[in-house]
Amino acid sequence: MPYKLVGRTHTFYGRRLWEIVGLLKDFGVGRMVVRSRFERYPEPTFYRIVSAQPEMDNGDPHKDEDNMRGKILVERVFRGKNCGVANISKAAYKTDFRLIHKHEEAKYLEAYQRCVNTSRERKIFPRTMEMPPLLKFVAKREGHASDVLQIKMANKNNNSRVAEEGEEPNVEVSIGLTTPHSPQLYEGVF
Repeated sequence: MPYKLVGRTHTFYGRRLWEIVGLLKDFGVGRMVVRSRFERYPEPTFYRIVSAQPEMDNGDPHKDEDNMRGKILVERVFRGKNCGVANISKAAYKTDFRLIHKHEEAKYLEAYQRCVNTSRERKIFPRTMEMPPLLKFVAKREGHASDVLQIKMANKNNNSRVAEEGEEPNVEVSIGLTTPHSPQLYEGVF
């Protein structure tokens, strides 16, 4: 008789970090682990263990709670960018970690160096742009003299910025529709 699964499934694939670290010498200091959740990205994502301090004999062993807590500091590289030392103790219980063999570590470090060497250039947007048609109509009706819009950006990841006075932008902002991915859907509409 086949098994019938009930409920939602999770996307974790691997072991708990404390299970991996507990089997290694010096609790795996210097070793590299990855989360299977982040293997979907083309850029390298991994953790290098800096220090691990498990809370021993805490919890109920028969409930699979033993050695699930503690403090673990790792050097975090996310999508080819070094994020520095981070405390991932709150995520260490998830069954999502995989130890990288020592002979595979060079492959991850090489991919990381390629990402560092080919860093993305920052997008520089122009200081002003033309108003959208509806906004231009409303501005003209209300008596505004200018039809040029000042650009203000709220950028969290520092990948782009507004050009300084006299600086040449490398991105052009235009008003209008771009070519659609499926032009046959728009036949006869315009």
